[in-house]
Amino acid sequence: MTGGERERRRRFDALFASYNAAILAYCGWRAGSASDAQDAAAEVFLTAWRRLDELPDGDTARVWLYATARRVIANQRRSERRRVALYQRLALDAAAFPQGPPSPSREEALVHEALGIVEDAGGAGLGVPELARGGRAGAEIADEESQDGDDRQEHHQPRHRVHRSLHPGSSPGPDHVHSGRRAANSR
Repeated sequence: MTGGERERRRRFDALFASYNAAILAYCGWRAGSASDAQDAAAEVFLTAWRRLDELPDGDTARVWLYATARRVIANQRRSERRRVALYQRLALDAAAFPQGPPSPSREEALVHEALGIVEDAGGAGLGVPELARGGRAGAEIADEESQDGDDRQEHHQPRHRVHRSLHPGSSPGPDHVHSGRRAANSR
């Protein structure tokens, strides 16, 4: 640190020690809250540090600090009024233009359509895990292994309808419906 920087630091420390309590009390009296008062006092002394070379000496410095504090608090109040006005304007805009739920993506729309088809096919109340198993419990799946192919097709009818709705013009073959089981059995 050079001699000029040391002198600047010493001058600021003396200014802060002399007037900090008075400026904080003034800001506390004028500001809306204790935290606003502390913010204002910090801003006053930050401004004093930046403009230390222009700051008058002696008791005139105290007047300069009070004037700066008055302007800082006035800026805080203006800022708060603008923030409140913006909030109110946004609230009025939101009330004037109510928005519905966001529109679903193409994939979401297809899933909802497919679930509607499954419900129409007698699969009402099927959740996602049940839908993946064709709405069957574990015991039914095990029993199915011993049944012939015609019975198996009845259990997969909702799945076929979902496939047809997602892929119009195509028909799920046995490899599509049972590909996971066949792959597992062929190992």
